[in-house]
Amino acid sequence: MNKSLFQIGKDLRPWIDRVIMRSSRIPDAAVHDKSFFPWIARLEQQWQAIRDEAISIRAADIPSLGDISFDHGRIAADRRWRAFFLKGYGYRIKANATRAPITSAAIEKVPGLVTANFSVLEAGGHIPRHWGMTKGMLTYHLALKAPAEREKCRMHLEGPDKLHVLNWEPGQSFLFDDMFNHEVWNETDEDRYILLIQIKRPCRWRGNLLQNAFLFGVRHSRFVKDITGAIERASHNRPQDRASAAVR
Repeated sequence: MNKSLFQIGKDLRPWIDRVIMRSSRIPDAAVHDKSFFPWIARLEQQWQAIRDEAISIRAADIPSLGDISFDHGRIAADRRWRAFFLKGYGYRIKANATRAPITSAAIEKVPGLVTANFSVLEAGGHIPRHWGMTKGMLTYHLALKAPAEREKCRMHLEGPDKLHVLNWEPGQSFLFDDMFNHEVWNETDEDRYILLIQIKRPCRWRGNLLQNAFLFGVRHSRFVKDITGAIERASHNRPQDRASAAVR
């Protein structure tokens, strides 16, 4: 049943996306105007505290996305792309949230939050050209730690009218539609850390209703259950967590 809910959503996605875009309160742009989203300025004001929490977590404690989500397949084949999830599809990852309390509190104030994680692209990492799940979500990047050679750590985003070349500047952020093809490179010897958030696209009631139905299907799918299960197993296997369990 869970798998069929997800499959039904995938099959209906083109129709769902058309309805969502007719209901969208913002234009169909590759990169969006941040001034429409007041919560972005508040997050940017907290970026240093968020950064400190992110980089305090050892890289060894941040699993590769491909190791916790087999469904990401090809795009997560490079194990240098790591993801430390705090929340996703209504599930709060308690063990991870405890290690980043300031960030966890901040994301709770983001309207329409779908997922939130610290995303690390290690030195030399590459994420191949791909696109997202639905027009019903937008993706946000808050740069926390970026390589000094900015031009060698970049994302190409293929907008409807031009190619956007986006770089990460600590403390700065951008919001984009990941249904446009995009590709990421880190051709430096430094790691890139960002806070990556997905939100629901602001829509009128009809689009919002469809978004909620689609996300309900995703939340109860094998796709999400496999990821949350893998994250829980990874957190229990961390040395400090095993030591804590032994003390208890």
